[in-house]
Amino acid sequence: MLQACFFGIDLAWSGRNLTGVCALDRHGVLVDERLIQTDDEILEWISVRLSGPAVAAVDAPLLVPNVDGRRPCEAQVAKAYAARKAGPHPANRTLLADGAGKIRGEQLAARLAEIGFGDPWVDSDRTLLEAYPHPTLVEVFDLPERLLYKAKPGLGVAGRRAGLRRLSGLLASLHDSAPPLVAPRVRVSDANRGAALKAIEDRLDARICAWVASLWAYDQARVRLFGDTATGHIAVGLGPAATGR
Repeated sequence: MLQACFFGIDLAWSGRNLTGVCALDRHGVLVDERLIQTDDEILEWISVRLSGPAVAAVDAPLLVPNVDGRRPCEAQVAKAYAARKAGPHPANRTLLADGAGKIRGEQLAARLAEIGFGDPWVDSDRTLLEAYPHPTLVEVFDLPERLLYKAKPGLGVAGRRAGLRRLSGLLASLHDSAPPLVAPRVRVSDANRGAALKAIEDRLDARICAWVASLWAYDQARVRLFGDTATGHIAVGLGPAATGR
């Protein structure tokens, strides 16, 4: 089994839905990507590829102490990226907790902690980041506003295909960046719709997260952390993709 250093997880908020996962080696080369479902499957997928220091970035709230409203990190990101329409949805326990009062991202974070992953303020060889693709994309590729590729009112199938094609192209351009993302380009066919488009979206979001994980290892100054260790954080990748600054 090929080993990996950087993991990206586009975590579905419910275990009933599929989660996109992506693993990169220390050179940024794609080791594996797939759609899986349960937390057990996610942990097994990481564990068999894990050897030594690593960074994992998850697109999902990993710490949600607030009963309602939004976390400080979400307010900070919303303020910073409001003009570019790249703010996050609010996360709170009323919205996210299941019937047992549990939140999936918190449960996954706890299980990753058991194999050595700590938050970015902890001195550890394995770091766990909460990532959010939209502000990273507008920062790294200097986009005027959020790239539209997710299902939402007013964005039809053709619009989603166009957005996903652009996203696929942007990520392909990271092949020669510092750090790189070396992976085959994801093709979006005119025949893709519904579940097929969602699968492509999940794969690409997982790739973004994996690249943010590699960016943290490459140059922490190019990852801005919003929030704190007590109330949750969001990691946003910064800087032109084509440079090491």
